[in-house]
Amino acid sequence: MTRESSSQTETPSPRHQGDHENRSAGAQAPSQTIEGRSPGTLGLAGLLTALSALLLSVVSFAAAGIALPSIGTSLQASASQQSLVVSTYSLGFAAPMVVGGRLGDLYGRRRLFLYGMAGFTAFSLLATLAPTITVLIAARALTGVSAAAMVPQVLATITASTRGRERARAVAWFGATAGGATAVGQVLGGVLLSVPLFGAPWRTVFAMSVGMGVAAFLAALRWMPRTDAPGARSLDLIGTALLGGSLLALMIPLSQGGALGWPGWCWALLAVSPLAFAAFWTRQLRLHRRELVPLVPPPLLRLKSYGLGLVMALLLQSSFGAFTFLFALSTQTGQGWSPMRAALVLLPFTLCFLVVSIWSGRLAPRFGFRRLLTVGGFVQAAMLATTAASVLLRSPGMSEWTLGALLVGVGVGQALMFGPLVGAMIADVPPSSAGAASGVVQTTQQAAMGLGVAVAGGLLGTAMAGPAAPLGQVYVTALAVCMLVQAVFAIAFALLALALPGRVAPPRAAVSRP
Repeated sequence: MTRESSSQTETPSPRHQGDHENRSAGAQAPSQTIEGRSPGTLGLAGLLTALSALLLSVVSFAAAGIALPSIGTSLQASASQQSLVVSTYSLGFAAPMVVGGRLGDLYGRRRLFLYGMAGFTAFSLLATLAPTITVLIAARALTGVSAAAMVPQVLATITASTRGRERARAVAWFGATAGGATAVGQVLGGVLLSVPLFGAPWRTVFAMSVGMGVAAFLAALRWMPRTDAPGARSLDLIGTALLGGSLLALMIPLSQGGALGWPGWCWALLAVSPLAFAAFWTRQLRLHRRELVPLVPPPLLRLKSYGLGLVMALLLQSSFGAFTFLFALSTQTGQGWSPMRAALVLLPFTLCFLVVSIWSGRLAPRFGFRRLLTVGGFVQAAMLATTAASVLLRSPGMSEWTLGALLVGVGVGQALMFGPLVGAMIADVPPSSAGAASGVVQTTQQAAMGLGVAVAGGLLGTAMAGPAAPLGQVYVTALAVCMLVQAVFAIAFALLALALPGRVAPPRAAVSRP
């Protein structure tokens, strides 16, 4: 496969805007294999089938977190062993994500989707029946690896098989699913933990993944389009090892350092991580110059909308990761709420996020991604600051009604940030690099979530080691401070959105009403 031509990375002049958008959205699609169809025919059934992988992977993660106390009681697992149930899944999911996306580019996205879904379902069954905590941890790690094979194919399939109005709609649904699935998983986990069908409540949570996986696999056989990027069938194995090693060196300390007291080897891994990333990127540049097949095509990061979008995704996901972590601790440990009560407070936020995310797909062609992202960032900053002030004024107690109502406004802002950001990032990505682009985006999101949780956990531990204070007061204050920091990140996000290319938007002509 030859390297990307320079025309794929150049910024067109405004008078050629429409031509460029049509090229980046669909001109390369004839080289794709899409079950004999033309681009833009993914269809609602195909879209929902593809999104099932994203929904299942995130819901499984969130529901497992809610189930940890039940797992600890049933399998006599220590606190560190319980944390490994969650962290090994995250590590298995994030580390090979880019590789999964690239394999989909080379060998067929539908094929990788089916392999990943089959593995996810089988290992979820193993987790459901796990007799010991060791078996459960291993099953969750393998489930994460399977998710890394199927999830990158979601956005890649959308990029390769849609354009214009259909792409705007699909990206809106992608954003709604990715952003709302965490809260959905927490609510669903709380419900399932009250239905111990398999001898222990936590087994019901993993059994849910088995049923959903079987349904998604059968649906993919019927409705998932075949897309790939024809060319040389080769994979950069050295680059794969470098990328996997650098991600593990980053994420293992972030996920386990706080629980282990940050031993020296954690700091050593963190120091090695940027060196491994540098070695990986140097190799990608060298392969690109030699017109070979890099794991991550360097022209991707030369696209301003894509490179800047990765920074914005880092800000958005790291702050959201810290919020979800501290929200669970503040409400359940600090306030003594049940998992179900805490989850139900998030339900209005989740529903609002889903509705506005889908609605943003109609707004993007009219107002453009840049304007929506800017408005979303400022709206979320204002609502987060208001919510933080309310939490502090009511400290050490919190009203679930007031908190739930204020989080609805936060959900509006976040919905206007998440979905349009994905649309802006993939607007100029050629279909031949859709899998790699999707893998990088989702790896960034996972790593950012882990970073946010690690920083929040470290700061909370420091606060609790200070002068004695009521436990509820410490947790509530930590949540309020987190929301204020999140508001600052939202303002930075909005300012970065102003630097996006003004042309980044779905073509207006493609979305006009008949």
